[in-house]
Amino acid sequence: MRNSRGAVALEFLLLFPLVVAMLYGAAAYGILFFGKYEMQSVVDQAVSSALRVDRTRHSAADFPGQIESTANAALAQGWASKSQRLRAGAEITGNECQVDGSGSFLSCTISRDNKAEPMVPQLTFGFLGEFPPMPDTMSVEATMAF
Repeated sequence: MRNSRGAVALEFLLLFPLVVAMLYGAAAYGILFFGKYEMQSVVDQAVSSALRVDRTRHSAADFPGQIESTANAALAQGWASKSQRLRAGAEITGNECQVDGSGSFLSCTISRDNKAEPMVPQLTFGFLGEFPPMPDTMSVEATMAF
């Protein structure tokens, strides 16, 4: 009985950091996945906005350009409504949505630098490195045929 005094305190001391690390990792990945979901939502909305362009109002030569400009405008507007933390790692130039060379596919892409502007701070454990491991970049893409 006397030899087991302090065993609970020792177990707590050893297990508590692991439990906290698991909780922090779960929260960090939850924030990361939600950020990626928000990015995907923006490009999906940009592509779907291009579906509402009326073909009868534009010539065949002008139509791909109109699709591209409509999608880029929708992407810029959707991206501006997102949180500063999400927007910090990505620069929107107005060129993210492009029609391919054949003129029949629209593709919208956003890439975010997660290394320079991390969404969640990483903890450093000396020789163990950074925790939780995060991707260097986050990219999303949506494509449609018209």
